[in-house]
Order: sequence, then C-alpha cells, then structure tokens
Amino acid sequence: MVDFFFYGTLCHPPLLTAVLGREVAMVPAFLPAHTVRQAEAEGGGRPFPLLCAGGEGVQGVLVRGLNTADAERLDYYEAGFAFAIHEVEVRAEGRAVPARVYFADAGRWREGAPWVLADWAARWGEVVSEAAVDFMAGIGKVAPESALARYPSVLARAASRVRARAPVPATRRRQSAPGDVVIEAQHLEHAGFFSLELYRLRHRGFDGTMLAPIERTAFVSTDVVVILAYDPQRDRVLLVEQFRIAPLARGDANPWLLEPIAGRVDAGETPEAAARREAAEEAGLVLGDLIAGPRFYPSPGAKTEFVYSFLALCDLPDGIAGTGGLTHEGEDIRSHVLEFGEAEALMDTGEIATGPLWVMLLWLAPRRAALRVQAMPDLRG
Repeated sequence: MVDFFFYGTLCHPPLLTAVLGREVAMVPAFLPAHTVRQAEAEGGGRPFPLLCAGGEGVQGVLVRGLNTADAERLDYYEAGFAFAIHEVEVRAEGRAVPARVYFADAGRWREGAPWVLADWAARWGEVVSEAAVDFMAGIGKVAPESALARYPSVLARAASRVRARAPVPATRRRQSAPGDVVIEAQHLEHAGFFSLELYRLRHRGFDGTMLAPIERTAFVSTDVVVILAYDPQRDRVLLVEQFRIAPLARGDANPWLLEPIAGRVDAGETPEAAARREAAEEAGLVLGDLIAGPRFYPSPGAKTEFVYSFLALCDLPDGIAGTGGLTHEGEDIRSHVLEFGEAEALMDTGEIATGPLWVMLLWLAPRRAALRVQAMPDLRG
C-alpha cells in the first residue's frame, strides 16, 4: 500500500474516481517550497498543471493506502506527460507524512501562469472527468503512447456526451426514465480517431416490460457542425468539395463529394465557435451572424454523430471561391459558389448526395424570400 499526494487535476474528486475506477478518501495536504504553474507542450496545446520547485508551497490532497492496481492505473493516466515519481514529505492532519508525487521531467515543458484548480474545474472538470472513463477503458488494450495520441478525440467525444445530457422535448415520443435501459456489458472494440463500442443491454418495451437482451455495436464519434454559407442579395450558396473515404469504401465510382462546410466540435468550444473556425479553415470565410438550423442524428441506428447546423449570411461575390483546408490534417478542399437554383438542380440529378447538405438546402428554401427581403427591403414591391 502506498500514499500519493496530488496537486493538480487529480485533486478533482470526479476525475480521480474515473481514473482509479472507485471512490477514495482525500485528505487536505500541503507540500512546502513548491508551486504549481500551467505547462504547455511545444507548439502549444491545452494547459495542464506542472509542479515546480520553489515557492510558498502547494495545497493539494493526500490519498492513503492505494494498491498496486491503483498505482498502475495512475501511471497509465499520467504516461503521456513525461513524468517521474518522487517521494516527498507533506503536511496532513497536523503531521509530516511521506507520499509519492508525479513530477514532470526537468525541462520538458514550458512554465506559464499560475495554475488554479477552481478555474480549471469550472471550464474542464466535467468534460475531462467524462473523458477519463474512456481513456482508462484502454488500459491493458491500448499502449499509453497511442492512448495519448487519440486523447483529443476522446476529449471531444466526452464533450459531446456532456452536451447530450441537456433536456430536449418529448411531447410525442417516450420520455426516458431511470431504469428504462440496463447495460449488462460494454466493451471497447476499437480505439482511434473514432471508436467502436459493443453493448449488451435490455430496454423497456412500449408495453412496459423489459425486453430480452440485445447486442448492438456503436460507432462513436463527436458532435459536428455544418454551415451553409448563403448570400441573400445574390441568392448564392457556397459549397465545398473534397475526397471522402466512406464513398470509396462503399465502392462509389466518384468519392469526391459536394458538402456544406463542416467539422467536429472540439472540446472546450461551443458549436457556434466551431462553425466560425471551420468556415475560416475550409473556405477562408469570416462569419457574421449565424442562424441556428436543424439539429439531428444522421444515422442513429449505429452512429453517435450529432449535427448542429447553421445558416451563415455572407457576401459571396465573384472570385471568392478557392481552395482551403488544413494540410497537416490531410485536407484538400475546393469551394464552389452556386446560384441557389443550380444547387437545387444538382439535388435533382443526384450530384449532391450528402444528407446534411440536403437538409440545409431544403431548410433554406422556404426561408429564402424573407431573408432576401430583409437584406434588400426594396424587394417588398
């Protein structure tokens, strides 16, 4: 049995519970002659806490009596941060206590501003704690280096689950209640940019009884945004074209598709912020007002992807179309500016074959007249 002193994110009880897989007692403790600063990897990235020698001391928590399995789980969670375990002496309950602590390798990270647990918890606590459950599911299956490489995707999927907890209307469909779904087993089949999860579960039928167990596989991804850029004065839309792997895997004769601007919602950003970022990356557009469009699951039978759609009112003059995308993400994107009628014609011929673009064009169609009048009042006649 060993005692650990935690000074950073692991002082957040829900996160420590997720990492250890069980609740443990946390005792306030103090480490003299140290300070905690924000650290960032080379090239930037999300700040995390860095324990540094010197300073007035650090308030943290002491956790006593952790076993070998607990220590292995902690090591796995910390593996990507180039750490070493040191023995220190902390003050807890009025006496000196020896404890283990994680120190980052000297010179590995840049020191930044002071790190404040309350500030981190307010912005990241719920999402990071949620992500830790997925991250720790890889222990014994996914190498620590691979787990760290996929962590941004894990974090984004966790943020999707947090957003999914918001209440939504249920006026005609069933209102889910505790006990309506019982998960008997859940296995991580694949972990990468996306993940595959196998479930064995029972759920309540419409007659009120619990149905027999079923097995389902879920393709787990993040929430995404789609943005249809529309110029109401010129009655034009901007579409993007790029290569897509799914049509190729299906055997489609042409895997280059016309789509709205789209991308995933990263952890720590709102769907609106993601829409503005993706518009700049893919088409070089700086968006003004966004009009919220439909929100939907494109394929709920197997995929967790949830779409936030927006209409962006833009100025789309001649010559604005070009190329874009992030080279380091393998993106090669070409934009097209079309008259709305031309886009409708491409729907009829089948050249537009992506569901989100169909949804946005059909959603825009009955609203075009009002938007054009708003942009050009003289159209009222």
